[in-house]
Amino acid sequence: MQTNQRYQSAILLGVCLLLNTMIGYSQKFVLPDSLKDKTVDELERMIFKHSRDSIIATFYSNALLAKAKQENDSLGLAMGYRQASFNDLKDLSKRSKYLDSSITVSKHLNDNRYPAISYLNRAGVYKQIGNYNKALDDYLAALEYADLVSNKSLYYSAKHNIGRLKEEIGEYNEAKKMYTDVFVYEKKNNISGKQHLITMLGLANTYRKLHLTDSATFYNKKGIKQSIRDSLNIYYLFVLNEGINLYASKQYKASLDSINKSISFIEKHESHNMGPIVNGYLHLSKIYKKFNNNKMFLKYLSKIDWYYEEAKFTSIAMREGYELLINHYKSIDNKNKQLYYINKLFAIDSVLDSNYKNLSKKIVTEYDTPGLLKEKQRLITILEQKEQTTNLKFSITLVFVIIIIIFLVHIYRKNVRYKNRYTALMNTENQSTIIVKQATIGDKSILKSIGIPDPIVSSILEGLVHFEEKHGFLSHNITTHKLAKKLNTNSKYLSKVINTYKQKNFSVYINELRVDYVIPKLKNDSKYRLYSIKAIAREIGFNTDGAFSKAFYKKTGIYPSYFIKQLEKEK
Repeated sequence: MQTNQRYQSAILLGVCLLLNTMIGYSQKFVLPDSLKDKTVDELERMIFKHSRDSIIATFYSNALLAKAKQENDSLGLAMGYRQASFNDLKDLSKRSKYLDSSITVSKHLNDNRYPAISYLNRAGVYKQIGNYNKALDDYLAALEYADLVSNKSLYYSAKHNIGRLKEEIGEYNEAKKMYTDVFVYEKKNNISGKQHLITMLGLANTYRKLHLTDSATFYNKKGIKQSIRDSLNIYYLFVLNEGINLYASKQYKASLDSINKSISFIEKHESHNMGPIVNGYLHLSKIYKKFNNNKMFLKYLSKIDWYYEEAKFTSIAMREGYELLINHYKSIDNKNKQLYYINKLFAIDSVLDSNYKNLSKKIVTEYDTPGLLKEKQRLITILEQKEQTTNLKFSITLVFVIIIIIFLVHIYRKNVRYKNRYTALMNTENQSTIIVKQATIGDKSILKSIGIPDPIVSSILEGLVHFEEKHGFLSHNITTHKLAKKLNTNSKYLSKVINTYKQKNFSVYINELRVDYVIPKLKNDSKYRLYSIKAIAREIGFNTDGAFSKAFYKKTGIYPSYFIKQLEKEK
């Protein structure tokens, strides 16, 4: 009898799933009669029970959300929106919106789990799309809400994730401290299994990255022993981590054995975990380089290249792999391959810069090699000259010479023109673009009739003086709307005042302020001149080095690269 009832329930569930699939989840979800008497807690338990079957789990999450809406249950809505965020893990935008709703409806509840757990999940989404600032904000919010309701489990989960974030951005000492706090909490509360192993792995990773190889080995061996019993997937991550650690200790054969033992399993069963895989292949290539086995060295670097080309994955470890390829082909004088991988390296730098926006300055400082640009240009010139020499025919020699002469004359004239502009710029003191001084703002005789009341004009001009003196123009993405809001006026009035009193539009006004600011910096600070054009552009508020160069040229008649080069010549 009981078996028959279960069979009937399974049929009923199948019919419900089919009906709701036919009408589409984009329309209003129809709550089946069989679930109308279920509570939101019971429906949530059904989701957990069927978590391995995404279709059934999605059905119950929609049922939970429909039930909560029907009963106007705030906590139920928070649960429903959060569970709905797991229905399509690839649609990060939709996931974020569901979690936004879950947080909004639960902020006032003082619940043991909500909104802390939704903040944790949304932070994971932000981290996945590379928005580390927002991810950190949400982890901190989760930490705060979990602390308010004394939910230690969620509190330390948030702390663990902040540790992972800090590890990923290179703050290894801070990450180690946070992992240690979480590790101690888990030990005291007898928390074991996968959660504890992940914390231990994070701790081992940070010790390795801090070059504390003995401590890294201690936790790797401890993790290997425990993970054999609790999680085979994490067992191989520990083995891989210890293999990389052994390389740092110059135990190359042992390192090779450990990495080979682990990496094939991870690639097969943890293929989404591409960071450790790429790092493993990087160290395999470095080991074979030590063994003078170029064939195997290149084989594993080609695997790294596959992850970039096919899996569209990038990492700092991958960047090191391309540097090894560039140096290899430089050593055998293969300029075409060298240039090919230099271009790939620049492409990876671009992706890293995009994914780690809040770390772009650090990435530029640590990984932007000024010599790389010079080397790229040198290789291009050599290859072009070689091709020209090969294909050059006697019949066009004269034409070629004439073109070269014209070109050199053009370059000479341009250099003379640039030199004159540079000299004029060096002889000109930095002039402020503030036309109306604060002391005379109140003098109505300087005000012009532009269809705006004089008090408003005076107020805007005073605000612009303060804005310029406080270097407000260095902020990124500043707009007339944002500045007008700060000056307690509107965009139309602000634009009109700038056009009239500054004799230029808003964009030119901001760009010229930035250029005027950076010129004395470059003149007087030799360290500032060591930065790349890209880093300088970001420092003074430009979004791209191209926009900075264009604005600098428009203001001065020369490019910033030329200006810096001349300053360095005169050192």
